[in-house]
Amino acid sequence: MRLKGFRSIRGALLWRLGIVFAAGMGALYLAATSYAKFAADSSFDQLLTGSAGSIAETLSITPGEVRVDIPYAALDMLAAAPDDRVFYRVIGVDGKTVTGYSDLPFDTAATRRGGATGSASFFDARYRGEAVRFVTLGREVRVGGRSGWVWVQVGQTRAARSQLARQLTIRALLPIVAMTVLAGAVVWASVGRAMRPLEKVGQDLAARNAADLSPIATNVPREVETLIAAVNQFMGRLDKNMNVLRTFIADAAHQLRTPLAALLVQIRAAETNVGPARKDSLAAAGLSAKRLARLVDQLLSDAVVAHRAEARHTAPFDLKKVIEHSLHDALPLVGDADVRFTTELPEAVMLGDEVMVAEAVKNLLHNALVHGAADDRREQVVEVLLRRVGPTLELSVSDSGHGMAAEAIDAAGRRFNTGNPAGGGVGLGLAIVRQVAESHGGSLRVENRAGGGGLRVTLEFAAA
Repeated sequence: MRLKGFRSIRGALLWRLGIVFAAGMGALYLAATSYAKFAADSSFDQLLTGSAGSIAETLSITPGEVRVDIPYAALDMLAAAPDDRVFYRVIGVDGKTVTGYSDLPFDTAATRRGGATGSASFFDARYRGEAVRFVTLGREVRVGGRSGWVWVQVGQTRAARSQLARQLTIRALLPIVAMTVLAGAVVWASVGRAMRPLEKVGQDLAARNAADLSPIATNVPREVETLIAAVNQFMGRLDKNMNVLRTFIADAAHQLRTPLAALLVQIRAAETNVGPARKDSLAAAGLSAKRLARLVDQLLSDAVVAHRAEARHTAPFDLKKVIEHSLHDALPLVGDADVRFTTELPEAVMLGDEVMVAEAVKNLLHNALVHGAADDRREQVVEVLLRRVGPTLELSVSDSGHGMAAEAIDAAGRRFNTGNPAGGGVGLGLAIVRQVAESHGGSLRVENRAGGGGLRVTLEFAAA
């Protein structure tokens, strides 16, 4: 599974960091642009102020009028920006232009603020189609017996300022771009170095034998430990399933070899015998075939239960309906037996694997019907009882046979352990039932009925 839109973690990380860096560079660009404009304006504003101050120093008052002699140095100090144009104006006490450009824009509010504090005031305006920076400097004078203000105004276009601001911005951004590229290279190399343990894990897995499902023991970063733990857990479950499969194959090979050999011998005997001997050989072959079919059925049932116990298919189901279906499927085995199903429960809902529980019930019924018959001519009775005891569902299957010896009861539930060797069992039925009970957190209890009246097998499950 790949990250959406990316073929590698490294690419995804660089892409996300690139977005962060781009946003940061955008913010830094705005900050650098603002600072560069401020720095450029501060530098050139000092020149404007000096120029206006030089002109103001040449002001002279003659009877009834204001005179001014524009010094060459006042405008020459602005010549450092040859591409810019310079404008000036001197406004007398009566508000009329004494000299200079009479149509220059005038910021009355800023001028008043500057005059009140005795300082120069600055403002930006457009003049003759160009952006111009203006400074206004006021001097209070007395003309004709009354006091008033004379204003000196100097303006300069912004070409040199803009050029200086761009240079300052570029000089500020170049180290930032270089650091961003360096950071990207460091991230690229660091991610590659951090991914080396995963590459080693991949190499180790590729070099393993196909049957080697041992845990991965390579040291990995803390962020990858969860992934490695999940892989180890998965391989552990896979190894367990493989062991179940190996056990099934070994058991099948071992258990099927003898009945198949006996069946072949009986068939060959039937081919060579004649008369009643052939009939006996065919009957024996039929019985062997039935036992072989039962053995195959139980081996497959054992394999199904073992697989589903590991797969853990869990859902609520009605145990009462499972028993009823199993009784219906067991009808061919009933014969003359009296099978009684007793329960007072309208339903018996439990949480578990319905298929596994059905296999357990089927094996219990088969054992009771096939191996629970008495040798005398008493009627064979199989009693199935389902009841609820507190939080537990209790299913017991009782037969009317001879029961089992004490040592056989102790060993009940072990694989290929037959409690009644003469009965022809293979010893898997109760083993399957025990495995189903344990996988559901339940229990299996095997006991002889009181008074020698057969065997009772009880399954206990937690009710839903």
